Amino acid sequence: MHASDPDKWESVARLLKADYISNAQVSARLGVTLRFVARVRKDLGIPSYSCERPWTQERFDAMTRQLRGGHLRWMGRHTDAGLPVATQTETAYRVGFRLHHGREPVGRVQGTCSRKRCVAGAHLQDRLMRQAAGEQTTGLTQDGMDLVAIRRALQGDPPYPPLKPKEKRYAFLQAHPDASLAELSERLGCSDRTISRWREKGVPS
Repeated sequence: MHASDPDKWESVARLLKADYISNAQVSARLGVTLRFVARVRKDLGIPSYSCERPWTQERFDAMTRQLRGGHLRWMGRHTDAGLPVATQTETAYRVGFRLHHGREPVGRVQGTCSRKRCVAGAHLQDRLMRQAAGEQTTGLTQDGMDLVAIRRALQGDPPYPPLKPKEKRYAFLQAHPDASLAELSERLGCSDRTISRWREKGVPS
């Protein structure tokens, strides 16, 4: 450690160890010189940054945290909008998909669970998978309820399909128990008060 700048050294070291990040990114984020970042990187024995460094399952696992229900939280860098990113050109969603499914995703990668920003490969679909699922479930109903609309409300991106009262109650019962009040209200088209009442007293028949 460089005794003359112990606090600065520690700040740079924490960032280099916590994220796969370039010297320039560290310099811009912490306001230190590129030479200083390079010196800390050398002290730590961390290899030089390369945006082409391949992602392995071990590396991906080290950048995620297991959550209940098989979900994965990305512990690396996020954009200002909250998008988990693995490199300057690739999201963590695409990396998680590729490692799990063993192929490059086609089109946009989207989550299939109610956990926001989950990067678990088993909870991600690309365009081909969504098209295949749509062909298999188009028009699927149960007791007069549109199961496709319910699934899209629980797992899809906004805008969410409008649900009938019975479909809202059924969707609530199928929703992830850790889903927030605000998220469920938006997805199901219910008021916060209604969701709170259902959680406290149960869903009416």
